[in-house]
Amino acid sequence: MSPLLGMTMNWLQLLKQLLGQRYHLPSNWLPLLALLISCIFIVVCVANGVSIAIALIFVWLIMAYALNQSGYDWSTLIDFSKKGAFSASIVIQIFLLIGWLTSMWQASGTIPTIISVGLSFLEPSLFVVCAFLLPALVSGLLGTSLGTVGTIGLVLIIIAKAGGIPADMVAGAIIAGAYVGDRNSPLSSSASLVAALTHTSVPRNIGPMFMNSLPALLVSIVLYTALSFMYPLETAESNLTEQIASTFTMTPMLWIPVAIVVALLPFKLSIRWPIGLSALAASVLAYLYQGHSVLELINMSFWGFTLPVDNPLSTIIHGGGIKVMAEPAVSIFVACAISGMLDGVGFWSSVRQLLEHAQTRSDIFVANVILSIITGGIGCSQSIATVMTHSIMRITYAKHKIQDKDVMLDFENTGIVLAPMIPWNIAAMIPTVMMDTSLTGYIPFAFYLYLLPLFHWYQLRKRSM
Repeated sequence: MSPLLGMTMNWLQLLKQLLGQRYHLPSNWLPLLALLISCIFIVVCVANGVSIAIALIFVWLIMAYALNQSGYDWSTLIDFSKKGAFSASIVIQIFLLIGWLTSMWQASGTIPTIISVGLSFLEPSLFVVCAFLLPALVSGLLGTSLGTVGTIGLVLIIIAKAGGIPADMVAGAIIAGAYVGDRNSPLSSSASLVAALTHTSVPRNIGPMFMNSLPALLVSIVLYTALSFMYPLETAESNLTEQIASTFTMTPMLWIPVAIVVALLPFKLSIRWPIGLSALAASVLAYLYQGHSVLELINMSFWGFTLPVDNPLSTIIHGGGIKVMAEPAVSIFVACAISGMLDGVGFWSSVRQLLEHAQTRSDIFVANVILSIITGGIGCSQSIATVMTHSIMRITYAKHKIQDKDVMLDFENTGIVLAPMIPWNIAAMIPTVMMDTSLTGYIPFAFYLYLLPLFHWYQLRKRSM
């Protein structure tokens, strides 16, 4: 046991003795105190660059200890944790496959091709709206917001800074655009997580998700277009396309991995099949066209794709690999274990009693919004916020007999898009750090992220009138 964990548990035991003797406290006060300490612990870990997976393992130990001191035996707590953790098995498989897919798409030249084609549509007089639409297109193809920001987003912010456009404004457009795809892409790990939690399927969710987001998307485009006219780009010079062409062998064949995903979507297959087959096709293309050996491809599959440090693209086109997705996979596993343990002992019962006051459909959605913001701030992760909020609210949705597809839309319109609005959440912190912009300055310009919940709430409220 680490000194920090031991000290935390000693403090919990001391507080239990002192406060328990002096005050008549509710029976579940010690777990509530442990949760508060856990929240502070997570925020401190994130602020100091400690892995969220490691932080969550400590949180499980703290919460399990507090529950054990409240009368639950260890075997029961472990059983509840196992049940919650193994519910995430499919999502973890998808996370790891996406890591493989991302590295192979880069090694094959598919991602560089997408960036090159995207930049060809760049119009200086409409730069801000392009900074929204291009990341939306790329993230829709890649299924990753962070990967999009780290590639086309990094290019766009560099051009914006050189062209005299406020960096925070462009950062807001880029982050909002990146989460358009993160929410709507069939390759998105968050879409897979929500589908698994709500007992729906990603291919069937794509259409309803897109149609539901259309009003927010259109209004965002109008707003970014207006900003484009107010802040035109002074220069759009960039030799990135030439650098890509000189680094990778460009051929229409590099679109095959994308075509595989699109072609397989209409079929009733697990999303693991399109991702896996696309990654396999990309690895073959990397071997045939980019000259990578089988051993190099195996290495990239695990550790991610890299270019020589003297290559100008090395800071833009890199990453992916199973290793990159290992931490999110462990985080989801442990978060689900914590959620299962708390759910099993009835920890959320008092919160669910408050949810009984939500009678209308729009009230239930507002409760989801509030809980998603709280859990997103506590868990500092988009996925953890979704898992924890679902654990609390699933009984409320079932009680009101709300259909799975509607539950899915509620979660896609809360934790998935609200997490990037919390500055210390990983979903927001990593993009702003990568682009070297303000941790909070982008928020007013990330229109899509807050228009989407507002429009969804309005639709629900109007429907219940």
